[in-house]
Amino acid sequence: MLLKLLIPCGLLATGVYLGATALAEDRALNEKLHRDLTKANIEPNLAETEAPEPEATPQTAVRSSEAEFPTIDAPLFSSLILPLPPLLLPDLLLPPYDFPSFNSQRLDEELQIYSRYLRTYGTPDVLIVGSSRSLQGIDPLALQEGLEAQGYSGVKVFNFGINGATAQVIDVLLNEVLTDDHLPKLIIWGDGLRAFNDGRPDLTYREIVGSEGYRRLSQGDRPIPSRLYEDSPILTASTEQSIVTSTLTESVQQTISADLDMYGFQTITEQFDPAAYYSQYPRVSGNFDADYVPFALGQEQTASTIAVAEFARSHDVPLVIVNLPLTQDYMDSIRQSYERQFIQHMQQLAQQRSFTFLNLNQSPDLTQNRYFADPSHINQHGARAVALHLAANPNVPWQRLRTKQD
Repeated sequence: MLLKLLIPCGLLATGVYLGATALAEDRALNEKLHRDLTKANIEPNLAETEAPEPEATPQTAVRSSEAEFPTIDAPLFSSLILPLPPLLLPDLLLPPYDFPSFNSQRLDEELQIYSRYLRTYGTPDVLIVGSSRSLQGIDPLALQEGLEAQGYSGVKVFNFGINGATAQVIDVLLNEVLTDDHLPKLIIWGDGLRAFNDGRPDLTYREIVGSEGYRRLSQGDRPIPSRLYEDSPILTASTEQSIVTSTLTESVQQTISADLDMYGFQTITEQFDPAAYYSQYPRVSGNFDADYVPFALGQEQTASTIAVAEFARSHDVPLVIVNLPLTQDYMDSIRQSYERQFIQHMQQLAQQRSFTFLNLNQSPDLTQNRYFADPSHINQHGARAVALHLAANPNVPWQRLRTKQD
C-alpha cells in the first residue's frame, strides 16, 4: 500500500517540477518573441487578439486567431510534458475500496463500482434500485438517451440493482449503507410483487444483516466515506471521459464480475423462446410459484417500503416505484389474481405516502417475448425499451432533475 502511494506521489512531484521548468522556459521564449516583434514594428490587431476566446465545448476547445503572429515551428517545451490521465492519479492516491462483505456478492460489487462512479462522475441524478429484475431490466445509458431526447441533457444515471433485493434490502441500502452525499435527485425503484411479498422468507436480507459488513455499518463505518470524493475532479470533457472510461472499466473488471458495466448494469443477451425454454425447464403454474405463494402484504416489507418513502420525502428526493413487465405467457390466472391485489396495495400506499407508482406489468409494448431472457426477467433489448418508455412517461417527475431546456 505504501509503495502504491509513493509511486504516484513521486510522479506528481516530478510532473510539478518539469511543469514549472517548462512554464519558465515558455515565458522566456514568449518574452523574446515580444521583443522581436517590437523591433520589427509589428503591431498586432488588438481588437482581435484581446477578444475573449469562444467558450470551450466538451468536444472541442476553440482558440483565438494566431494569423497576426509568425508561425513557430518548434513546439513549446511545456507541450511535450504529457500529464497523467485526469482522474488516474487521484484514483491511485485515494485508498481503494476496502470494506468487509455484506454476504451479498452483488451488493459488494455494486458498492465497488459505485465508489468508482462517484469518483469519476460525481453523484448521479437518477439512481435505479431493485432486485435482479431491475439490475438487468432498466438500462441506465438508454435512460440517459431517452431523457436527452425529451430535452434533459447531461443527466447521469446509475443502476444499483442487487440480486434478491427486497423492500427490506432497499431500506438498508438507502437508509444505512449510502450517505446523504451519495443520494440522487430522483430514485427509480424497479421490481415486482416478489420484492414486497411478506409471505416468502427474505433470505437476502437475513444474509446482509448477519454479515461482517453490516456489523461494521452498525458501528458507524460506511463502505463509501462521504468525504472521500470532495476534492476529486469530475469529468466534463468527452475526450477526458473516453480516456477515463477505458481506464475505469479495466480497473473495475479486475475485481467485478464481467457481466456488470461501470454504470452498475447487467447486460443479458439471451432471448426468451417459450418452446425452447420449456423443453429445458418445467412450466410452473402460479399455484406453485414461490414468488407468489404463500402470499401476504402489510407486514415487514410494507413497513420497509414506507421507510424508504419517508426517507425519500425527508430528503426531498422523488421516489418512483415501477412494477416491471412480465411475459404474457407467465401471467396465468393465479398470478393475475395476486398481481391485482399487489397493484391495489401499492396504489393505496403511493397515495398515502406521496410516491409515484407505475404499473408496467402488462404494458402491451413491453411484454413481447423478444424483450425477455426468461418468463420474468428482461434482457438487454427489453431494458432499453423500458428505459425509453420511462423517459417519455409524463407521470415520472423528471422536471425535478433540472430546468427543462427550450
